[in-house]
Amino acid sequence: MNIYELIFLNIEIYSPLIPLIFFFVKRSKRSGWAILLVSYLVIYFTLVFLANLPLVFPNGNFFNNNVIYVILSALTFCFFAFILEQFLPLKKFRTINRTVIIVAVLFCIANALWWEGTQIYNSHSAALTNLVLISYCLYYYKLQLQNLQTLFIEKQPSFWIVCGIFLYSAGNFFLFTMYNSLTSNYPNFARYSWYINDFLIFIMNILFAKGIQCSWRK
Repeated sequence: MNIYELIFLNIEIYSPLIPLIFFFVKRSKRSGWAILLVSYLVIYFTLVFLANLPLVFPNGNFFNNNVIYVILSALTFCFFAFILEQFLPLKKFRTINRTVIIVAVLFCIANALWWEGTQIYNSHSAALTNLVLISYCLYYYKLQLQNLQTLFIEKQPSFWIVCGIFLYSAGNFFLFTMYNSLTSNYPNFARYSWYINDFLIFIMNILFAKGIQCSWRK
């Protein structure tokens, strides 16, 4: 493992500590979205740490880390969808969102079991879930543009959290969609293109930290 791989590996694993520190360093408001976000960050940190053990200890006897990433991808979608639901408190949207979550999770499970499998990255699942998240974020922006209070949008935690989710989902959409094909045909390119994901994870967590800071108690 070269120095660049080590740097980006640490970014991927430890970036969630940034918003977690912001959450616990001050008495942040324990709102629904904050509890969901913190729970996700803790689960993400644990799963990514386990998934990357084979890179840290290449001679160890570890399980297939693709399974972890399949699970993490589905959990990321579920947590982000529920967090966005907190910022779009419309009864109709909640019903639609929970229906979409069930359908998307069932698709992810079926894709992992019968179609793409667990030996490769599940591009089809990632493409579907990221497209849904992008749509949700755009809907949030549309509502904000229709709201006269958008002048103070930068003071709202929701703005920064949604920006983090949107940047991650939109920035990774084509990478995730094509990653299965890239791994099969251009493995070296696929390996280095994953740095894009690591960089976006870092920026996303900085935006999450900013959102948490907006919810600090005075």
